[in-house]
Amino acid sequence: MTRKQQEFYRILINQMMDFNEDFHKEFTIARIEQISDDNLKYLLEDINTDKDNIVKKKGYITYAKFIYYADKMIDKKIELTMKPQTSKVDELYNKRELLLNTIHNQTKSLQERNDLIENLKNKVVMFKKEDGKNILDEIDYFIIEQFGFYNFFDENKNYMIKEEIERYLKSYMTNQMLLKQSDTKKLINN
Repeated sequence: MTRKQQEFYRILINQMMDFNEDFHKEFTIARIEQISDDNLKYLLEDINTDKDNIVKKKGYITYAKFIYYADKMIDKKIELTMKPQTSKVDELYNKRELLLNTIHNQTKSLQERNDLIENLKNKVVMFKKEDGKNILDEIDYFIIEQFGFYNFFDENKNYMIKEEIERYLKSYMTNQMLLKQSDTKKLINN
């Protein structure tokens, strides 16, 4: 944590009515570390003004109130980083349709279909684009793993596919953001 994040943490736990160090410390620190120093003052302002009326009594800071506003700010940050990736949802959906069609045309039995999906999962078989690269990239594999390869390539599963892809993409972006922050901390400490 930066010096400003540490100061924010100290201010927060001193004002929080229901803070329990054993249960809340780890989650509180994890959220504070995801928020930049510049945005901490806006988070404190949101918590103090409580525009969404999380707590009935004005002026009280609770753990739930902090979590609500911190998560709201983190989600906003993730969505801003995802904006260039929003076409990624449609792109993966279209890749799925293409691969489902290819799997259907190239396999004659359920065993062949399962073998092809297993080989795709283990990157033994790769469907290539015109430039010779694999049609599926690192993000695609992450999202498909979240679904489960057999589930993702189930032609009967079509309900809310795009919404799930978007949810897993958001999860991927969050993980990448946390990895960058931990790598930065390691560099700073070395």
